[in-house]
Amino acid sequence: MKALLCSLCSAVLGLAVLGLAVLGATSDAQTFRKHSQWFQVGPNPTAIVAADLDGDGLPEIITADRGRLENPRESRPAQDQLSYLVAKGNLKYEAQPQLRTGFAPYCLVVANLDELRAPDILVGNFLAARHRDVTLFRNIGDRLFESHHFSVDDERLVYTQRLDGDRLPVFTTPGITALAVRDINHDGYRDVIAAGWSSDVIIYMPGAIEGYFGRPELTEAKGGPRAIAVADFDGDGQDDLALAMSSGQVALWKGDGEGGFEPATQFSSRGRLPHQIRAADMNGDGEQDLVVSHWAADDSIVIFYGAGDFSFASSWELLLGDDREKVEAEIRDIVVDDFDGDGRPDIAAACYRSNEVVVLMNRSEDARLPQSFKEERYTYKKGKPRALCIADFNEDGKPDLGVALWDTNSVALLLGR
Repeated sequence: MKALLCSLCSAVLGLAVLGLAVLGATSDAQTFRKHSQWFQVGPNPTAIVAADLDGDGLPEIITADRGRLENPRESRPAQDQLSYLVAKGNLKYEAQPQLRTGFAPYCLVVANLDELRAPDILVGNFLAARHRDVTLFRNIGDRLFESHHFSVDDERLVYTQRLDGDRLPVFTTPGITALAVRDINHDGYRDVIAAGWSSDVIIYMPGAIEGYFGRPELTEAKGGPRAIAVADFDGDGQDDLALAMSSGQVALWKGDGEGGFEPATQFSSRGRLPHQIRAADMNGDGEQDLVVSHWAADDSIVIFYGAGDFSFASSWELLLGDDREKVEAEIRDIVVDDFDGDGRPDIAAACYRSNEVVVLMNRSEDARLPQSFKEERYTYKKGKPRALCIADFNEDGKPDLGVALWDTNSVALLLGR
């Protein structure tokens, strides 16, 4: 670690800024090792999940293969497929027929969404041609899936993002970029929360006994909601929302336990383009914290420390580059988990421009701030890390990382030591 600059500074937008950490590689033994074999998937894998889909105890790998984003008025504005790799044991995988979604599948969740025991696959599609905003692949066993497509009513939406030279939308509405699945309204059915980036909306799809989901309900969220974290941020037992907004804000929404959400507070993300957000208790004080990464304008990850009742009293910034005015890493995804079993959540980042996965191992001894992190870098000569997932791929009881790589259109594994 090169330097820890600043101690406790003055409050900014209600946050005590605990300074800036400029991170450097260490010579200590690393937490992960690279698996020698890569696995081929479809073009431009933008999201990745790993879960046991067939009940054999081994995690399958699914990637959302977005392809290139073209003019939304084209007959084929992007790819429309998922890659599905079945685990065969001993870190071997067998490709299955691709699953067809709407165009530009962008985000993935695996959850049990029907009465069957096998987990299902839910996909958010960024270019909603043919009214396929959300696709459910219902797991009916024997590696077979039944597809169901769901649409958000376009007539109720306004496009709010980029226009081309003819003043026409570059993308489509609603432009889903993030999904979360929870039983928000406590009726025993899984609900869906989605970020509609192109239309400045939060989309709530209530689970239903018939048809899987009821009519989508829309809540305006101006500022380009990009990513979602779902957690109880005020201790009332109801799920709330934290959104990473393209406007440079973190927005908190209070849930009423029935599917409704009201704005609670918002504050600066301490970066110019927040892209991903995760909820976890980073310092072990019993409160939900937020981990926010930035891309394309900053190489920073900021931890906001929760104090209850939507209050985030302190923040701590981790820089993955040497120069704040240059994008050296380009963080495209983050995951948070305890990678080494010490009871402290760690962070991993997929860095597209630097061809690295950067792992920040939490070395804090207690809840006191600022925290201490050890940096590890895993570099790929070919392939650009774009998305991450966590699973135990080699059945040794330790968390591993799945890495979706662009350029090579493949999945690499980082195996926990």
